[in-house]
Amino acid sequence: MPSDTRRLVLTRAGGRCESCAGDLDISRYSLHHRRPKGMGGSRAADLHSPANLLVLCGRGNADGCHGHVHGHPIAARDAGMLVRRAADPARVPVLIHGARLVLLAIDGTYAEEAR
Repeated sequence: MPSDTRRLVLTRAGGRCESCAGDLDISRYSLHHRRPKGMGGSRAADLHSPANLLVLCGRGNADGCHGHVHGHPIAARDAGMLVRRAADPARVPVLIHGARLVLLAIDGTYAEEAR
């Protein structure tokens, strides 16, 4: 993953898990791909786009909010934390901090979702 993309996404998160809003421990967080690499996303041009990435607490696919997303894919898809292979992550809203529905912009910011 390009270091500038990593920086953008971590700055956007502001030191908090983008799912539960808990403080991030520098050694216990993950950059989560909304379109999982294993679902054909590894060849997608937007694989490492800030719109396809979330900062979640937990290491690996079994711990914290990152583990919860992978353990509960239907709920994660409903919240925009997972997107289908054919979907454009920049166009799929995501529920941030369990309360705010936003779009993730490719410039590493949040854009309020139009209702």
